[in-house]
Formats: sequence, structure tokens, C-alpha cells
Amino acid sequence: MSKKMTNDIFANDPRKIKVETREDEFIRRTYMIRRKFIDMIDRKAFWDREDKQAILDEILDQYFKGKNIKEIPGS
Repeated sequence: MSKKMTNDIFANDPRKIKVETREDEFIRRTYMIRRKFIDMIDRKAFWDREDKQAILDEILDQYFKGKNIKEIPGS
């Protein structure tokens, strides 16, 4: 016996799976960041003896503070 093939390649698309996460939980993503910003983050982390993740969190917290960001429809 052979398995029946399906034409729906997106039947089990992992992007459509809903996962409950906590707001403070880390999720690994890959983003392109300009070299000049990487250099500034590295230097600040070195001189302030801070974790690079903490610096990025601070930058993003300041950027989004007071902004009303709408949910993506259907997500």
C-alpha cells in the first residue's frame, strides 16, 4: 500500500499554529540590522557592562512606549 499524496502543501503550515506565550518570554527570530547599529550596541554593552539583549529591550521599549499598535487581522 502507498500513502495518498495531497496537493495541499500548506495543510500543516507551522505559521498557522497558535501558541500561547508569555509577554516576557524570548522568541528567537532573525532580523537584518545595519552594521553601524550592531557596532553601537556592542560598544554600549562593553562599556556599560550590560547584556546586549537588555540593550535591545530598552531600545524597543522606548520606541514602542505610548504607541497604539493594532493587532494583525486574523492572527
